[in-house]
Amino acid sequence: MDTWESLRTECLACQGCSLAETRTNVVFGDGAENAEILFIGEGPGQHEDEQGKPFVGRAGKLLDDMLEMVGLDRTKVYIANIVKCRPPENRDPLNVEQDACIGWLRRQTALL
Repeated sequence: MDTWESLRTECLACQGCSLAETRTNVVFGDGAENAEILFIGEGPGQHEDEQGKPFVGRAGKLLDDMLEMVGLDRTKVYIANIVKCRPPENRDPLNVEQDACIGWLRRQTALL
């Protein structure tokens, strides 16, 4: 059975697709590890890749504002992406990249 710590450690070492060659950081996920609400993005952008956290750029500001409007914040939800590494030039993740990463998201969801 996975634990958050073991899953994170394994994911941070992932070399499952070519995105591992160009990433700065793996963007594993962030938030309450027992959350009832899960937000899933497609993949990290430049700011996320630099900081290693999901939704920290403009989209993150918008998400924070929307969460605040409904009385929530990042400490009450979990945020993850389908792919854990930034695609070059912020392009859409390829199917092969999504296929290589989907197991991470499934395991995160199982832990939630």
